[in-house]
Amino acid sequence: MSHAACTLAAGPVLAAQARRGTASTTAAGPAARLVVRAAGLDSSSLSNSLTSSSSLLGPKAPGSQGSSSLGPKLSSSKPQISLDDVPLKSKVDGMDYSKLRDLLKEGKWREAEDETRELLIQAAGAAAVKRGWVYFSEVKFIPVDDMQTLDGLWKAASRGKFGYAVQREVWLQNRRQWPKFFKAIDWVIGENNVYRKWPAEFDYSLNAPKGHLPLTNALRGTRLFEAIMDHEAFQKPSVGGASSNGSSNGSQPDWLNK
Repeated sequence: MSHAACTLAAGPVLAAQARRGTASTTAAGPAARLVVRAAGLDSSSLSNSLTSSSSLLGPKAPGSQGSSSLGPKLSSSKPQISLDDVPLKSKVDGMDYSKLRDLLKEGKWREAEDETRELLIQAAGAAAVKRGWVYFSEVKFIPVDDMQTLDGLWKAASRGKFGYAVQREVWLQNRRQWPKFFKAIDWVIGENNVYRKWPAEFDYSLNAPKGHLPLTNALRGTRLFEAIMDHEAFQKPSVGGASSNGSSNGSQPDWLNK
């Protein structure tokens, strides 16, 4: 029997197996398509066979539907929250985070950085406002709601790339070692790890490394930055949902964990 005759003779058998879902996975190759066409099946029958519950392409992935028999669809593990979904919460009289939100929405990272610094000063209290900068011991008095609002806006605008919580994550990954941390977020340059000149030498774009923004002045030392990294707003809740100091306000809200 010739090769063509063998193929035609096998056609009805393989076609029947495809309908019953018992054909082997190798039947899904080019040879199988020739056999199916030889058996007189149209493209619709072939498509229905390949996307049915048969074993031609293997079992369906759990929870998949229809044409997903080739495997589950890829999706991000954490859906990104939009800027408009971030609640502009504050415990400080007169605080308004809408300007920062709008600057971030427009991609004006440099202006958003300046606004963030002004908001931190205002949230730290009257002494910080009068002085024009935040002293490290004042950070603990900044309300959790305000720190989480600032962080949430940066996180949402950057798709999870910027923000204080992101910086804290990188900081902890580098075992709280400032030289390694500053290098990781690209705040230093050269072999001697010279601190970048503010503001011109920093990168105000999404091309910057993870954790590059917002900026915190560390030229006078790292105590201010450490106080921000250790703020109650970014502490993981302990058993029972309370923070390390016994308050339930320190745990990050659901929208900030997305």
